[in-house]
Amino acid sequence: MTRRLVQVALVALCLAASVVASSAQVFTGRIDVTAKDGTGAVLPGVTVEISGAQLASQVTDARGEAHFLNLAPGRYTLTAKLSGFNQYKNDNVPVGAGSVIELPVTMSVGNVTEAVNVTAATPVIEAKKQTISTNVTLDELQNIPSARDPWVVLQTVPGVVVDRVNVGGAESGQQSVYQAKGATTTDNTWNIDGVAVTDMAALGSSPTYYDFDMFQEMQVTTGGADPANPTPGVQLNFILRSGTNKWRVGGRYYFENNSLQSDNLGDDLTGTLTSYNRIEFYKDYGFEGGGPLIADRLWAWGAYGKTNPALEIYTLRGATDGTVVRKDPGCKGDAKSYPALANTYNISARDCTILENYSSKVDFKINNAWRSNFTYFRGNKQKFGRGASATRPSVTTFDQDGPTDMFKGEVNYTLSDRTFLTGRYAYTSNGFTFTPVGGFGTQPFLDNVTGVWGNTYAFYATDRPQNSVNLEALHFRGNHELKFGFGYRKVSVSSQSGWPGGVLNILTSTGADGNRNYLAQFTRDANNEYNSGYTSAFVGDQISMNRLTVNLGLRWDRQVANLNSSTVAANPWTSLLPELTANPISDATVWNSVTPRLGLTYALNESRKTIVRASYGMFASQLLATRAGVISNIPATSTGSGYVYYFAHDDNGDLLFQPSEARGFAGVSGFDENNPTAGSANRIGDYKVPMTHELLFGVEHELMRNFGISANVTWRKMTNFNWLQYDGVNADDYHLVDRLTGSDPAVGQFDVPLYVINEDAVPAGDAQVFEHRQGYSQRYWGFELAATKRMSDRWMMRAGWSTNDHKEYFDGNSGIADPTPLVPQASLPNSSANLDGGRVITQTSGSGKGSVYIVLPKYQFIMSGAYNAKWDINLGVNYVMRQGYALPYFQGASLVDEDGVGLDPLATTGKNVLLQPEDVAGHRLPAVHSFDARINKAVTWQRLRLNFDVDIFNLFNSNTPLARQIDFSQARFDSVREIMNPRVVRLGVRVAF
Repeated sequence: MTRRLVQVALVALCLAASVVASSAQVFTGRIDVTAKDGTGAVLPGVTVEISGAQLASQVTDARGEAHFLNLAPGRYTLTAKLSGFNQYKNDNVPVGAGSVIELPVTMSVGNVTEAVNVTAATPVIEAKKQTISTNVTLDELQNIPSARDPWVVLQTVPGVVVDRVNVGGAESGQQSVYQAKGATTTDNTWNIDGVAVTDMAALGSSPTYYDFDMFQEMQVTTGGADPANPTPGVQLNFILRSGTNKWRVGGRYYFENNSLQSDNLGDDLTGTLTSYNRIEFYKDYGFEGGGPLIADRLWAWGAYGKTNPALEIYTLRGATDGTVVRKDPGCKGDAKSYPALANTYNISARDCTILENYSSKVDFKINNAWRSNFTYFRGNKQKFGRGASATRPSVTTFDQDGPTDMFKGEVNYTLSDRTFLTGRYAYTSNGFTFTPVGGFGTQPFLDNVTGVWGNTYAFYATDRPQNSVNLEALHFRGNHELKFGFGYRKVSVSSQSGWPGGVLNILTSTGADGNRNYLAQFTRDANNEYNSGYTSAFVGDQISMNRLTVNLGLRWDRQVANLNSSTVAANPWTSLLPELTANPISDATVWNSVTPRLGLTYALNESRKTIVRASYGMFASQLLATRAGVISNIPATSTGSGYVYYFAHDDNGDLLFQPSEARGFAGVSGFDENNPTAGSANRIGDYKVPMTHELLFGVEHELMRNFGISANVTWRKMTNFNWLQYDGVNADDYHLVDRLTGSDPAVGQFDVPLYVINEDAVPAGDAQVFEHRQGYSQRYWGFELAATKRMSDRWMMRAGWSTNDHKEYFDGNSGIADPTPLVPQASLPNSSANLDGGRVITQTSGSGKGSVYIVLPKYQFIMSGAYNAKWDINLGVNYVMRQGYALPYFQGASLVDEDGVGLDPLATTGKNVLLQPEDVAGHRLPAVHSFDARINKAVTWQRLRLNFDVDIFNLFNSNTPLARQIDFSQARFDSVREIMNPRVVRLGVRVAF
């Protein structure tokens, strides 16, 4: 009776949870055993046991089946026993995240004490797989040379493109921007052990950084019809290590410095390259270990890691107003004068990062039906000199600080041999601060001629905690496999930002007295409070019919953005920026979506070594947690909440605003100057849930033992885009005022129309509306080949090739704002070439990478591998090759009005006008070739194993340009702004016992 009540209560709990949704990813794998005798008849009553990362035992049912679910990734040993039959044993059953290992067990009649070892029976091809996913195993993570962060692993996945090349960890202090298969970067998701941790206030990004040795496996999913996948973006899933029945401890130390680094500047670049980065030092050390606290019942694991990269950023002499190098807390290196590099470059900034991580996990097997675990993770990033570049000297950089903590509890319950339940709760904190190095006691300035910042920079602070609950169920019934998921995630966001002193001085021309004219931009600080809720549910049915498998799925999502109350102080310089209060608004934006999924897989023969698949999936995008800020009375931007502009002249040459220097009122932005206490005039209009439709066709073949190849074609159409646009305005409200014409050796001839908004169309207070972008859509198609060889016979390999085509389409002018062809920029996020059938271009927003524009490459090739040679010498390689990114040359200058007087009030930051909008990918950077190599010597003594690693990054010392100055208005137009970091050697030692 008690057991029945417990079962009823658990089922009721699952049903009640339909008010909440699961956006968690499948981070475990499973083994499905079918036991048969030599004639092919199924065998019930067979005792099947597995050992490895987890221990479990089951007895096959009337169909001869046993299912081992929620298995931690790793390598397992499986045995099967039945009286009157020989014992079956397979020592090599690899389980990956999200994998379904269908393992046929054939038992022969004989002596039960006689074991039959089977080492080649584990299939490479998963006949029931619903996704295009890449599993990066522990073997690869530890034996392939890499910069040891998740983003360098992402660039080795077919179809994924990353905005930077990380040579030896030089870029590991900052997140990379990445995208795949036409999905926006904001639809990427991050998950740790099945818990969604995506930063919903910075969609597509991770809330923290990671210790590379805490991973058992990484799974990257880029498509497919699994209803558990919430978005069309890249689904990245980390699986943490765990304790097993055998104690182990391991540690590592990696080191690089300037003396282990080559010089790839070259005579052809000296004096033309505007910025040159070098590693000052790189240190990466830590340990991990675990084992049984109570054998077969209670296990513990923990890890600690610290990564410390420091860079020297050199710029051309005269490019900045001076050299400022300071001692950074926690990073060695006193303030000093650095020698000029090649007699041409001075060090202008120093970028130093400390990434520190703690993680632990406790697993408890209560009995054969109940299993639970608790996980704690803490990641903290301290970055001294964030944003350093040729245009951001040290004094204008940030110091960043702020930890992220995750607490997670999970319970797994076997209700019967046909029904399995999993429940999880997690709390994730996420907060950080950007403190300007130049301090709060001065005014920042931007030299609009050179693009170089000075004095100080903006400040920012935020807190973004998340609470999530999800429940999942799996039920087997005949040839049906039913799965259900429910969950809920609540996200709160609190953010404060602004410019020190309440003013930013934008330097323009030089006056007759030699001092600068400037535009004084007064700003009010921003202070915004939000909360959002993410609710969804999914159901799926996998129907097995001999060699045909049909997957049916349906997913429901409800995403809600709310605004909380907040207040911001007045600007001290002008009465046009008074104190403002934002009132709370519930359900400011609500996205409801129902998305179907359908998949078919068919094995071409009984061996199931060749599988063809097809699927259709519909996906909803993620709602920004701060979307309600559109209608906040306090306008939400990264650096303030409203602007007032005055023309001014720097009479005393101190580059600071004084009231006596004002020459005239220039305008406002973000509010109605006739009613400044009203705050924002923005509104939310008729919007839709952005949708992606995906068709996928593929084939997989097991070429040989442990070696599989695959080919996939993906077609996508993206619809229901929303935009933030001037209220009631589209291309019909602009008129032609001029043409931008000319020629340049780098660009060729150009003739571009320039438009200005009609005076009577300008909305009061520059009011904007968040609404559906009518008549606009995008289309993507891509083809990819992949080959994976598991570690066996002393070698492993993973390779892939992909091609992409991503275009946008306009149905009339309703989907176009300013018809002037504009390169994408942060202040005008909907800008484009406005060409029907033109290529989609994405400006990346990663730190220091604002000049990188991604038009998906037509070709990309990746290959990594390892070989265990004689005498415990091991070799590893990692090669990435892709087409260079686009060079969408533009004229960056503020447009004048028809009378040639003043600034266009709707373009005070300047319109970046494309010079050749008919083909934004007509000019590209050179193809990137990144080749890394490792040689390792292992020394073993009893249980102690030492590994001595020598990794060489950018082996051939390439100096491939990664960015150019593409602004035609700049003096150093078309000069190289960044090249690949030079070859560097990393020395490392790993110990394990």
